[in-house]
Amino acid sequence: MDKKTEYMKKVMSILSSAKEQDCSPSLSVEVKRLYSEFWNCPAEDYTEIKKEFNQLMLNVEASVEEKIRTSADPLETALLYARIGNYIDFAALENVSQETMLKLLENENQEPLSQTEYANFQKDLSTAKTLVYLTDNCGEIVLDKLAVKILKEKYPQLNITVIVRGYPVVNDATMEDAEEIGLTDIVKVTGNGSNVGGTWFPGLSNEARTLLEQADVILAKGQGNFETMNDCGLNVYYLFLCKCDLFQRRFHAKALQGMFLNERRIQMEMV
Repeated sequence: MDKKTEYMKKVMSILSSAKEQDCSPSLSVEVKRLYSEFWNCPAEDYTEIKKEFNQLMLNVEASVEEKIRTSADPLETALLYARIGNYIDFAALENVSQETMLKLLENENQEPLSQTEYANFQKDLSTAKTLVYLTDNCGEIVLDKLAVKILKEKYPQLNITVIVRGYPVVNDATMEDAEEIGLTDIVKVTGNGSNVGGTWFPGLSNEARTLLEQADVILAKGQGNFETMNDCGLNVYYLFLCKCDLFQRRFHAKALQGMFLNERRIQMEMV
């Protein structure tokens, strides 16, 4: 048996041994660990890419913030920009380019949020005491910072905590990214204690799990957070772009179509 065949058999063993609590992001961690151990080399290294995209978005931060603040509804506009930033996902997209990201920003907000869920979101926040904001990717986290700024201003009674990944996962945002782009200067930020690309409850730290379970409202960015949290029953608002065939089929959506959904009211139909 050649080495490639042996490796693929080990991968199939991981997949066939999946437990009910497992999901695609958690299984991905096991496969990457196997790859590193089997081939004696890292499965991935996005250190430089993360710095590039963080800097790209920092370069446009001031102009985007001006557009947000001069819009008719700064909160909605901030959420739309934050959703556009969800494009920066090297795990879901084969080709991610700085040029495409900037073009998406220039085409700004042509697709509105679900007005029903946006109204529900505002109503929930008006009486909420705690909000947990779950980030997703590098670069995107700069636009999350702008959304957090607007949320803090519009709802000063809110105790906001931002949760990033606990350890490097593809190009997901970690504490290092939060510090690099200045998010830690304006809001409490904590890692989730996990190396899974999402918010997988079995892998969370006690602190992160408690924050989520006690939060009045949760805003979760990205497909990974949806994959790992769907059916959790908490008051989660999911904000993401549909970046793969599975999600496009699930939501009858076109490529890169934006979604804004609530965990307790969501309706999915698989084709």
